[in-house]
Amino acid sequence: MKIIGPCAGIGSRLRPFTLSKPKTFINVAGKTVLEHILNKISDTFGSKTELILIVGYKRRQITEFVKQKYGDKFKLIFIEQIPRGYNDDIPFYWGLGEAVYLANSRFETHTHTSKEADKREGSLIFLADMIPIDEFSYLMYRYYESDIDGIITVMEVPKEDASSYGVVVIDDNSLIQKLVEKPKEFISNLAIAGIYAFSNSATQALFDNLKTYLDKRVDGSKEVYLTESLQDLIDSGLKIAAVKLKKGILDFGRPSEVLNGNKYLLKQKSVTIEDFQELNVVSERSFIKGPVYIGKNTKISYSVVGPYVSIGCDSNIQNCIIENCVIEKNATLKNVITEGSIIGSNVRVENITKNNLIIGDKSIY
Repeated sequence: MKIIGPCAGIGSRLRPFTLSKPKTFINVAGKTVLEHILNKISDTFGSKTELILIVGYKRRQITEFVKQKYGDKFKLIFIEQIPRGYNDDIPFYWGLGEAVYLANSRFETHTHTSKEADKREGSLIFLADMIPIDEFSYLMYRYYESDIDGIITVMEVPKEDASSYGVVVIDDNSLIQKLVEKPKEFISNLAIAGIYAFSNSATQALFDNLKTYLDKRVDGSKEVYLTESLQDLIDSGLKIAAVKLKKGILDFGRPSEVLNGNKYLLKQKSVTIEDFQELNVVSERSFIKGPVYIGKNTKISYSVVGPYVSIGCDSNIQNCIIENCVIEKNATLKNVITEGSIIGSNVRVENITKNNLIIGDKSIY
């Protein structure tokens, strides 16, 4: 099985935080979102597994980082998604549909002697701003155990929120009958959760469907979504099952979701005072209320930090009260009282009392 990870998006809903980094590089609980995802994948798949990352915005950051961190854990392939245009020097792309299609050159058409062989030569697709709480081993078990051509992960969402998601309608056997992107009228509360696995033959059919839509593009066309091509798979008779995530997924596409995801991850693993010596963390006349993450070589003085705060390495926090925040590396905060804020790396923030700050890298505020 080959793994496809679209990573080209700019994360416009997280600007200005993503002006200097791809959205998958947001640091939560001590790691980037991409690290959290790839660590989970590497726990299930062997080092010979081909990982195909579709890169675009800030592609050099992603390629250099992944090569350094995961060069020995995957067979790495990087494919660039070319921008369709620019808005104020910020690129925009043809969407998730094109990103997935660009991986087609890495797949060969086979005539398989068995369903199992067809599945083994298939694809796993993940989205780089969504961390599954469930393990990939659970998803792969569900994929291989049934007589199906593929799976799409889903999660239950409140009825009033369903119109904000792509949703699926299933039959009594959990086979998907219909996929609708952001339905105007309620049809289901099962939202697509961003992980897909398909047999080789289903993957090839998906590529063919995507190419049909991509070939119809004109300058004024909208992005090419994945949903329409998935619906075409189902209409052609392929059996695609909805697999409900038992624990859910952490979405990092919006500021509120970043903070919620950070909170969840910190509850699973927190830095404690006993870790400070190893991390070279200095806490002077401060109260640290966990769960928190505090990076190496950070100094905290005369402050109250936590709960649910992530602070990157080499930071300096003085005379602050901080709760439920994500603060990246080499940040200096003095006389700051804030809650629900996301603050980038290499910033300096002083003399402010304000909640819900979003401050990009290399800023003075």
